[in-house]
Amino acid sequence: MAPELPVGLAATLAGWVDRELEEFTPWAGPGVTTSRSLQRFAELAILYDVLDRSPLDFAVLEDHWRPFLERHLADPAFGQLARTRLPWAWALLVPYLILRRRGLRSVYHEATLAHATRAGFPYAAEVVPYRVLDQAYFARASGSADVPQAVFDELLGRTFAARSACRLLLDREATYALTHALLYASAFGQEPVPRDALPNVAAIVDSMTIDCAVHEEYDMLGELLTCGAVVEGCRPEVRALALPVFLQSLDDTGSLMPNGRETERSFAACYHTTIVGLILCASLTRMTS
Repeated sequence: MAPELPVGLAATLAGWVDRELEEFTPWAGPGVTTSRSLQRFAELAILYDVLDRSPLDFAVLEDHWRPFLERHLADPAFGQLARTRLPWAWALLVPYLILRRRGLRSVYHEATLAHATRAGFPYAAEVVPYRVLDQAYFARASGSADVPQAVFDELLGRTFAARSACRLLLDREATYALTHALLYASAFGQEPVPRDALPNVAAIVDSMTIDCAVHEEYDMLGELLTCGAVVEGCRPEVRALALPVFLQSLDDTGSLMPNGRETERSFAACYHTTIVGLILCASLTRMTS
């Protein structure tokens, strides 16, 4: 892989995201949200965070993406969503938590987080282990809660990524549980994950990378490639063979398709895999810089 590939590819993918920016609105319609619309807004914020912390440098991050995020965060209607859904306030306010550590402060959002905390959330919510790790990651990253490294490591140790020992047991849901735990453990591909933290995971990531490449599951493949770049013990030759498979759906629009079965290139179909591709580029750039 040529050293300039991650940078050039990232510029192409970021160009598509920038042109489609208004599609990342948290609103599915006037005054209406869905879990999907809120998720894509949060994922844009995560992407902004990853690229901003990476060696990649795109003017659109501050010129377009941050103002877009701040505009929606300042909307009273968006603020009320979290205030009236305290069990999910921390998740809904992930974009605010991301910008919070960059100096943004909202009296309203801060009060919402305080109300949710007094009510016992997010930790009172019954969620799977990697989602608890998710909550701890964003709380710590935002500076809004003290999560010592020992506590974070303990939460990581409860996840499927820490406890799994056989890749043959991984279905789609288990694979996402694996990759998401590794993304939180690596600050979304910006920090290495030492072998002793997760002794079995490197072989599983390599095996699942090959499996997803063979079956053209591009979305999962992109996440696995990011994990393979940061997990100590993963084989670089596996990544080198699988990366061209992940990129084979790239066309002149600058977007990536989720799998080899999808036939219609639309925002809904392409946005998540394109985000995954950008996070992969940020990780490869960090790991080789």
